[in-house]
Amino acid sequence: MKRKGISPLIAAVLLIAFTMAVAAILTAWVTTFTEDTADTVGEEGEQQVSCAFAGLSIYDATVIEADEELVVSVANTGTMEFQEDVVVTAFYADGGTATETMFDDEETMASGSVEDFTVGLEADTTADDIDRVRVGSAECQDVDDETENIN
Repeated sequence: MKRKGISPLIAAVLLIAFTMAVAAILTAWVTTFTEDTADTVGEEGEQQVSCAFAGLSIYDATVIEADEELVVSVANTGTMEFQEDVVVTAFYADGGTATETMFDDEETMASGSVEDFTVGLEADTTADDIDRVRVGSAECQDVDDETENIN
């Protein structure tokens, strides 16, 4: 019985064709991966630079017992305009919290502005029942302020 295989020339051509096909697939994948990674890094870098110039400060926190509300005056002390959620949280002395998220897609908090935020409280809450108040940004997670001075 005589065995017959492919010629060495055809084998070499097939091997080169297979190698070129694998190289083309890898090149396409690497190009897409690199572009996506560069875009992501660029966006995150821009966000970090913007947030480096952001700031929030609590000027006043007052409990209005009749309305069961906490009114918190917050200033944008940075140069960045907040266009996403600003979160105000009241921490009760007993461990509970009351949170209010401010701003929607149409509202902004301009640089240098002071805004009054209202947080709904539990019935019969007084200033003594609140341990501290915190304001933070969903857009810039390291930008926040906290006070224990509640009137």
